[in-house]
Amino acid sequence: MAKGTETLRVVGGGRTADDAPGRDSVETLYRVINAVSSSLDLRRVLDGIVEIATDATACHACFVYFLERDRLVLRAASPVYRRFVGKLEMGADEGIGGWVARNNTPELIRDGLLDDPRVKYRPELEEERFQSMIAVPLPARSGEVLGVIVLHTVAPREFDESDLSFLVHTASLLAGAIENAQVYEQARRRVDALTTLADLSQRIAAATGREDVHRAVTAGARGLLGTQAAHLYRLEPERHELELAASDPATASPPVAIAPRAGLFVDALRHEGHLVAPLVASGEQLGYLCALPRTARPFTAEEDGLFRAVANQAAVALKKAELIERLTAENVVRDVFDALETGAAEVAAGRAKEAGWDIDRHHVVVHAAPASPGLEERLRARFPAALVDTRPEAVRALLPVAERGSPARLDELRAECGALAADTKTVVGIGSSGRGARESIRALREAADAARIGGALRGTGVALRYDELGAYRYLVHLDLDAAPHDQYWEGIEVLLDYDERRRTHLVDTLERFLVDRRSVVATARALYIHPNTVRQRLERAETLSGVSINDADLLSLELAIKLVRLDRATRAS
Repeated sequence: MAKGTETLRVVGGGRTADDAPGRDSVETLYRVINAVSSSLDLRRVLDGIVEIATDATACHACFVYFLERDRLVLRAASPVYRRFVGKLEMGADEGIGGWVARNNTPELIRDGLLDDPRVKYRPELEEERFQSMIAVPLPARSGEVLGVIVLHTVAPREFDESDLSFLVHTASLLAGAIENAQVYEQARRRVDALTTLADLSQRIAAATGREDVHRAVTAGARGLLGTQAAHLYRLEPERHELELAASDPATASPPVAIAPRAGLFVDALRHEGHLVAPLVASGEQLGYLCALPRTARPFTAEEDGLFRAVANQAAVALKKAELIERLTAENVVRDVFDALETGAAEVAAGRAKEAGWDIDRHHVVVHAAPASPGLEERLRARFPAALVDTRPEAVRALLPVAERGSPARLDELRAECGALAADTKTVVGIGSSGRGARESIRALREAADAARIGGALRGTGVALRYDELGAYRYLVHLDLDAAPHDQYWEGIEVLLDYDERRRTHLVDTLERFLVDRRSVVATARALYIHPNTVRQRLERAETLSGVSINDADLLSLELAIKLVRLDRATRAS
């Protein structure tokens, strides 16, 4: 670039191109030292250095670039170019600035700046006007390069060795100030982040519902990191796929339109520079929290640690919220069965609706006892749509039936109950099917009666329908202490004791004989024994009990058998 003949004067500097740059070097360096030591605010330090360098060298423009992720980003500039700060950047392999940063070596170009092949022309800086340039690395204490400080002149001013020497000293002082300011800024950000994290922890801990936790976590993570958006994904346990649960802001587009498999999802996000942290509580994977990349600066390891701390707190809060919701749901379900037990049909219907269960759908009530370990889980596994209430003494449930009066569906349900009883060593009582709360009130009582009679007569591992109880249905609620302890009662007790000691079946045979209207053949067929065996057992029963079957009041005798059985089962339980 050709030199002009006019003399350039810098406003506020008082120097001309004819002045020797080193004439006031000591005073200028004092100004530099004062500028870099007067504040920990990096913005003020940079602006001060730009002003001093411009004044001391009578240059046209001063630029300070920071090396960030293999890019030189403009962080300070003379007032006329200050609008490009933070916006203008170049690769570390581009231009004179990139060459200086890569080689950690100052460079002075006295004239013909644009003729140098290393120059990358930037029209926004009007580089066609520039004639001379100095570029000096900003050296870190570790020996690495923090950035580059660049001076430009326009004709007729040319830089010389004294300008270069001054800028090298200035860069050394400025680099120290930059590192100090960065340490201060990191400490300030750390304090701010920890304060924000403490506040966020309180908000997360105060959230009681999952939706509240989702909102608190995404908004808090976004505010903590200063990112454009944050997203929370929940892991769907059965399919092992992620579903978007919340975003902040709510209108933010998720990183993916359809959540893929968890592993692929995480790898894809991390590859794109997202910050991703797993949500894990008590060894259970609940999902992931992710934050979009920032354009201003990359995430630090410390920020990654804070982000993971937020994710850990979110996981604990979600488990707590799920526990609260489950306990609340259990209380509502318990209220349904309490209302059915007390005959409060309207209350039961209202609480069932609150629990999300349509009590007007066709259903069956079951009562399983005792409440053995794993009984509730197996019941829910066999009947996923059931409304289940677990108590220490029993597990009760409303089981939906496909269609009212569908024998095939009811038979299938009863068979499932039989398998459940066998698996869990319990007695499952099955009430009659019906619709609505009022029919459920009756069915709940029936199921309890069936379980009680089934346990008394058959032991555990069986399922018994209420309509299979026969005459026991009329006796189950009697006050057995008030029943007459006559010769029939006493005779049956003798026979039951004998059966228990000898492992015989005298009472079973007698009861079946009475049910079959004293038909030996029918009784033998029902018990799969020979008719003579039936006769022998009946004779033995008469001898032991002192009761003549031919002369007895058969109805009283049959009722006595059932009452004594119930009494013994009740006392045993």
